[in-house]
Amino acid sequence: MKKIIKYFKQPSKILLWLCNKNIFWFLSDKTYLKMKYRLVVGKKLNLKNPKTFNEKLQWLKLYDRKPIYTTMVDKYEAKKYVASIIGEEYIIPTLGVYNHFDEIDFDKLPNQFVIKCTHDSGGIVIVKDKKELNIEEAKKKIEKCLKRNYFYSGREWSYKNIKPRIIIEKYMVDESQKELKDYKIFTFDGKAKIIEVDFDRFIEHKRNLYDTDWKYIEAIIKYPTDKNVKINKPKSLNKMLELAEKLSKDIPHVRTDFYSIDDKIYFGELTFYHESGYGKFVPEEFGEELGSWIKLPHGGGVLVNGNVYILVRFIESELTDYKVMCFNGKPQMTFTCTDRYSDGLKVTFFDLDWNKLPFERHYPKSNKVIKKPKNYSKMLELSKQLSENMMFLRVDWYEINGKLYFGELTFYPGSGFEEFTPDEWDYKLGNYIILNNKNI
Repeated sequence: MKKIIKYFKQPSKILLWLCNKNIFWFLSDKTYLKMKYRLVVGKKLNLKNPKTFNEKLQWLKLYDRKPIYTTMVDKYEAKKYVASIIGEEYIIPTLGVYNHFDEIDFDKLPNQFVIKCTHDSGGIVIVKDKKELNIEEAKKKIEKCLKRNYFYSGREWSYKNIKPRIIIEKYMVDESQKELKDYKIFTFDGKAKIIEVDFDRFIEHKRNLYDTDWKYIEAIIKYPTDKNVKINKPKSLNKMLELAEKLSKDIPHVRTDFYSIDDKIYFGELTFYHESGYGKFVPEEFGEELGSWIKLPHGGGVLVNGNVYILVRFIESELTDYKVMCFNGKPQMTFTCTDRYSDGLKVTFFDLDWNKLPFERHYPKSNKVIKKPKNYSKMLELSKQLSENMMFLRVDWYEINGKLYFGELTFYPGSGFEEFTPDEWDYKLGNYIILNNKNI
């Protein structure tokens, strides 16, 4: 009891406990990730110009949301997806798929098997001897997992829309005859860089790190390493690397897990957010090195049939936001957001003739030449139509390959709290808004 009281005297631990209980489901993903990152990592999350591996994983949670990712992390659907790319021979046999625990007919199952939830991490029961299985305890654990949405704890977007199901697989062990070592291959833009091997997971979890030539890396990601434990290079390592690169094509970062059993390769799972982007790196520089390998896609989101698709542009040509400020249905000025990820956000204001205005709001203006968009007149025309009969509205646009794309509508930029420099421009813009005071 004393330990519990001591634990809850620390506000940060209370908040973290509440995070893990999904109490903050109502917070936006960005707000939640900033809060949890501060609680777990102890640092402010830099989303404007992320550098480290953990920071970039948080960014990817928010802005790299391809629908196929949901298929890739669903423990049942992923097997079909992977088999279609690298072949059925690498897939662990499935013994059954169920919507409810009571659908399982244990009499028809072999003596050894593994029960998993398809939608989470940790919803697993390993059965080494069916006679010793406590079915009620297994049911209690699995049904509890089926009721939770794994997404909310870490806001790992790819898990959000998975249908919760139960999958039963063949029980597998490697040469140790007591567990399966994971060979976790970290790929970056389809290129394998490092391999993590987890062992003694159910005793005293350890993990060793190796480069692709199987040279030991003196570094830690969350769990301790042990260089005295000799893990032989799998004979099939080159094939594992080849398969991982094939599965990770055109993806900024993904981890592909394999098992090696009697020199035969089996696929484990695909993971987009290693340790949910909160793993502690020792030394910290190692986390920065891994972060440098992730080249972030950048751009605005487009909602199509209920799915978010990212307009991808890389750092060399990241998207410029063109934001038209409309007052009482009339555009009065525009500002641009540039260098959002490569050099820190710059906000530059222009009049309607594309002359820079002599003020800043919260962020510094860009010193670079920002060309007037080809579709500028059309932006103003459409913004005027969208803001008709409104006291104030900001209309956002993108221009890609000469084509105009709508971004979003905003009524309260900066929630009305961002400062002006010089502050006289706060009054000048305020004069543009003609308030309707009839209802006051």
